[in-house]
Amino acid sequence: MRTINSPEYARNYGFWNEAEQQAIMDTHVAIAGVGGDGHQLGLKLAQMGVAEFSVADPEVFEPENTNRVPGATQSTYGQNKAEVFRDKVLDINPEAKVHIFTEGVQEENIEEFMHGATISFDESELTMPELGTMVAREARKRQIPNLLVMNVGFAALATSFHPLKGKTFEDIMGIPKDMPLNEVKEVEVDLSRCLPYVPRYGDINTLLAAQEGAPLPSISVGVDVAAALGSTQALKHIFSESGNKRSKPVWAPRFAYMDAYDLSVGVTRFPRLSHQRHAVQMAVRSYLGANPKGSYSEEDRARRIAAFAQQSS
Repeated sequence: MRTINSPEYARNYGFWNEAEQQAIMDTHVAIAGVGGDGHQLGLKLAQMGVAEFSVADPEVFEPENTNRVPGATQSTYGQNKAEVFRDKVLDINPEAKVHIFTEGVQEENIEEFMHGATISFDESELTMPELGTMVAREARKRQIPNLLVMNVGFAALATSFHPLKGKTFEDIMGIPKDMPLNEVKEVEVDLSRCLPYVPRYGDINTLLAAQEGAPLPSISVGVDVAAALGSTQALKHIFSESGNKRSKPVWAPRFAYMDAYDLSVGVTRFPRLSHQRHAVQMAVRSYLGANPKGSYSEEDRARRIAAFAQQSS
C-alpha cells in the first residue's frame, strides 16, 4: 500500500511537505468529462498521489481527439473515455479507486457520482449548461469546491465556485438560480460570460465561428496549460487546511488565465468586460492583418471533410 514514504512520491518533496502529500492521497476527485482538459488534469493529480476518482463521460475516443488528448490513440478509438481514463490511472497506481459512469452525468446518478468527493471539476461541454449546473448544484449541496477549467488556443482559464458564498456557476452563465434543468438545457450559451480571456493573436473568424455554434477548436498545448493550471488550483484547495503558508485558489467571479504563446498571465475580476476587451483586440489585429489565419470558416471545415471523405473512399 502506498504511503507518504513510497518512492513514487519522493520527488514531490521540496515543493510540498509530508502532511500535504497525505492530504493529496486522502482526496477524492470527481470529474465530469474526461475527454480533454479533464483527462489530462486528472492524470496529473493521479501522478501527484490522488488515489480515488469518480469520472463520468458517455462518449468514446475518436481520431479528432488525437491532437490533444494522450488517452486518444489508435488502440483506444471507439472505447469509452471514462474507461480509458480509469485504465491510465490504474497504470499509474494499481491501488487507486476509479469509479466510472459511462452514461455520463445525469439527474439519476449525480448523487452517486459525487458521493464521497472532496473536490469536483466541471469539464462537461459548455454547449450543455445543464450538466455544469447539475454538478455545481450538487457541489454546493455537499459543500465542496467546484472547479471550472477551460483551454483556449495556447492558453487556459480556471476558476472555483465556493459552496457557501460568492458567485455561482449559474451567476457566471446567466442562469436563474432555481431554473429547472430541462429549461437550463435550452439556454443559449454566451461565450462572453464564461470565456474572459481570448488570445489577442487569434483569428477573429475562429471566434465568430464558435459563437455561431461551430465546435470549439482545441490544441494540445492549451490542454496541457489547462491541466497544469487546473491541477495546481486543485492543490491549493487540498492544501488549504495543511497549515503551511500557501496562497489561496482563485474564486469566482475571478478567473486565472495563462497563455504559453503570448506569455500572458493574470487574474481578471470582471469576466464579461475582460472578454470584450480581448475580443476587440483580436478583431482589430485580425482586420489589420497582424494575426495569423486559422482556416476555421464554415467553408474551410466543409472542404476538409469532403477532402478526407474522398481520400478514404
